[in-house]
Amino acid sequence: MAESKERKGLLERVGVWLLLAFFITIPWSASGQPVRSRTVREMPLEGTQDRPFFFKPFALLLSPDGLLISESGENCLKLIGTDGRLKMTIGQPGQGPGEFDFPQGMDIYDNKIYVADSFNRQVKIFSPQGKLLSSFRVELNPVHLAVIEAERIVVTGRPAPFNTKQSILYCYDSRGTLKWQAIEPVPSSDKAYFTLINEIFLKRDAQGNIFVLHKYDDPQILKINPQGKITEEIKLDPTYPLKKVVLPLQSGKKSIAVVCWNMAYYDDKFYLLSPDSDSRGDVGPGKEVYVINRQGKILEKIIFPRAIRLLATDGTTFYVLSTEDEFFVYRVEP
Repeated sequence: MAESKERKGLLERVGVWLLLAFFITIPWSASGQPVRSRTVREMPLEGTQDRPFFFKPFALLLSPDGLLISESGENCLKLIGTDGRLKMTIGQPGQGPGEFDFPQGMDIYDNKIYVADSFNRQVKIFSPQGKLLSSFRVELNPVHLAVIEAERIVVTGRPAPFNTKQSILYCYDSRGTLKWQAIEPVPSSDKAYFTLINEIFLKRDAQGNIFVLHKYDDPQILKINPQGKITEEIKLDPTYPLKKVVLPLQSGKKSIAVVCWNMAYYDDKFYLLSPDSDSRGDVGPGKEVYVINRQGKILEKIIFPRAIRLLATDGTTFYVLSTEDEFFVYRVEP
């Protein structure tokens, strides 16, 4: 009888620990509701036998004609169909018209392709057929790019270390005249930390607002109006996973939190690729994308079968580049 009671007590304690483990391992939103997890299934690429591979791709953009990839390593843009078939190459290496030296951010506005030609310090504008329409010079190496309207083209720059008088955002008209600049860099006495802490992502909505998310240490999305004023600070859900790493800096070891590895925006939702640790303990791209609403709340988590580095989405289909820079298409399971 005593043995039976002891066994029953043990089972009850095990049940309590299992229940605690259940609540600990399932993420919960700030509202107290469990975050729904969804999986994806890989879609076949019927347009090609060999999986598309890219050399140092920087940005992936969903367009009416397919997927645009800025291939910094090849100094060109590639347009591929959603079936993986190469449809067009825009540009070639060089400093002349229609040529690139490390193209990075892109946007499509009014049926035109805008590109940040970083090392040439130019913004170049192309037709959908890949013909150069115009270009203008800027006083920085442009990184990300978002077009609010034809005369409000926003680019980001990487401030020079210790120069807090520079800004991160610059807005130009189509002739290259500066209209405004915004967001002062986070100061730091360490060059490496200064560079990291001022890395950002840039997206825009259909109303002409732009959104800025720092890659490190600042889990909030800044909403900026077409005049360059911060109108809202969208705090990410407290349960959104950050990944902390310790940096061996010249000034000593410093902890930094990785907020996001890549970012997409569609239909008033943010899609944040969360970081993860690899087998060596280093932080890199992960396998989970968190869907965030305009209030910063987690709506759901989408789990991929492999780590991804770049993503674009229409809400149900995800076009991604893996950590090996290979192209995959996934459909979210119902």
